[in-house]
Amino acid sequence: MSSNYSVCLLTQGSGSEPEFLVSEVNLRPGQEFAPNSRGAILLSSGFPSISPDSGFPLSPTLQLNNDLTAGSDEMLKRLALAEMAKVQATTYRSYTIDPDPRLCVIGADAEKLNKFLDTYSGVLEIEPILLSGYDSELPTANDLEITKTRDGYLLDYSVRTPVNAEKCTYCGECGPVCPEACLNEHLFVDFTACTFCKECEKACVHGAIDIYGAEQRQMRIPAIMVLEGTKLELPVDTTSIYQENGLAAFFATQFGSQVDEVVLCDTALCQFSGKLGYGCSRCIDTCSHGAISTSEKGVHVDPLKCEECGGCVATCPTGAMQYERFSDSSFISYIQSIDLAAGTTVVLGSEKALHKLWWQSGDKRFEDVIFVEYPEIKALTLFHLLFLYASGAGKIVLLGLDEEFEDMEPFQRQAALAGSLLNTYCQDTSAIEISTVQQFLTRENLKSEFSLSAPLVDLTVGSRRENLATVLKYFTDQTGRQARIKANKLLPFATIFCDDSRCTHCFACLNDCRIQALSARDDEQALMSRSALCVGCGICVKVCPENALQMIPGATLDEKFFNREMLAEAEAMKCKKCGKVFGSKKSFERVMSILKQKESVDTSHFEYCETCRVVNLFESAE
Repeated sequence: MSSNYSVCLLTQGSGSEPEFLVSEVNLRPGQEFAPNSRGAILLSSGFPSISPDSGFPLSPTLQLNNDLTAGSDEMLKRLALAEMAKVQATTYRSYTIDPDPRLCVIGADAEKLNKFLDTYSGVLEIEPILLSGYDSELPTANDLEITKTRDGYLLDYSVRTPVNAEKCTYCGECGPVCPEACLNEHLFVDFTACTFCKECEKACVHGAIDIYGAEQRQMRIPAIMVLEGTKLELPVDTTSIYQENGLAAFFATQFGSQVDEVVLCDTALCQFSGKLGYGCSRCIDTCSHGAISTSEKGVHVDPLKCEECGGCVATCPTGAMQYERFSDSSFISYIQSIDLAAGTTVVLGSEKALHKLWWQSGDKRFEDVIFVEYPEIKALTLFHLLFLYASGAGKIVLLGLDEEFEDMEPFQRQAALAGSLLNTYCQDTSAIEISTVQQFLTRENLKSEFSLSAPLVDLTVGSRRENLATVLKYFTDQTGRQARIKANKLLPFATIFCDDSRCTHCFACLNDCRIQALSARDDEQALMSRSALCVGCGICVKVCPENALQMIPGATLDEKFFNREMLAEAEAMKCKKCGKVFGSKKSFERVMSILKQKESVDTSHFEYCETCRVVNLFESAE
């Protein structure tokens, strides 16, 4: 590494194309980062953690490849352009959320509750609720129920309201007649002393008093504080419910926070059916932060709870879950644009990991290595790893700090499966390596061989599953070998079989197969399957009214796996008038056998398509 801090720059020169140059700068950490350039700086190598306010994108990728590899200027320029394209392609919502100071404080002791109010009411917007006893300044709740909502909690409860303020004229007749003196001058009834003699009711000529009167109330609140000694039934999700000794945890939420919605779910690709409450739930099962929930609309990611750990992205088989800091499509374009030399070792790591490696590397340089910043390596999937290898990477090193290797199970499963497939296809047992910075620095030899005859140079971007199918077929064609993926509920591979004798070709199974593993052949009553796209969600099996479908976990990656195969075929039912196909004869006969049992149903019009049926009905009515 150079004794001076040198940077690679992309600048807006005099021409239409950005200019690339390498220069040295006098860097002062914490001060303005201002390299000399002939034009406006579009992108520079560097570390955002050192110069967060540079005013232009900084690329750790460029910094490491410039300082630690023997990459040519041409290679560095390709990397710079790829980094710039990645920045331009990165789009996600980013905003600041102001803290919500509203807090419902629930207590069983009026004195303690009033003391809490006296201490914190100037800082917080407190809604007090007393559960036992009575106090003129506090509402005593009966039958309190707490329900978790999307943005907080809903409280349902009733409060005694013996005096109707709208009818009361404050004439003073009620107070003196109360034998227990429990109705005071503030119209507060102390029910701990009240014997319900109703003398106050009798004295009120305006009908303003109903000693048994009560009012049902609701409160929507973002957070709840339960005071010491208070017992009540709480919902399962107590994320924003605090005990009195956890007050500091609540105050920690009272600061503005930056929210980046970088993990998103595309429900058009998701194989979870919100209406059925069934399907692929790998992302939900993986998330340990409670950030993923479901509704009738499908899967939803709560950006306030998302820790951006990448687990849900790594485990998503369809690509519905996307990591927007480096999306699938951006990753494909990036790797294809840098044109990897066959056998290159690709080192992927976060800025933190790459920065530490850069700092501790000294004068060490790495041959046949390229470094790429990937913000969260645990968001890498089976597709990413296999695509890298197919693009020319002879070895893939996933670099991280010790703390970044916590909760890695979803990603480790992806890496293990990728390694197993590469061993089967290419007889390569060490293609994928997970390494700490210290382990990487002790490596003497990172050179690797690319055993395939030609890298995959072109990939038409589709869904993650379509892309994975393309890469797997590439390996199969290149090596002539077949891989077998064993049955495992954690691995998204399955084969669908259909009992043709049961199938009526209603095609209900197609409605929720968004990944199009199942499809119908145009203008024919044929149910088709492409196993390479099936993620084993099981929705098709669940919705089949005839129990004709069966799903077998696992797959053999042979010709049938990649091709579109026929599962069931039937004679088409054609319109008696126009000849249009509108179903199968088998399903038509099934419906007719049911309708014949109903004497009042006229079945003579069902031999026509939906258009001709309407015309025929009007003609017969004339």
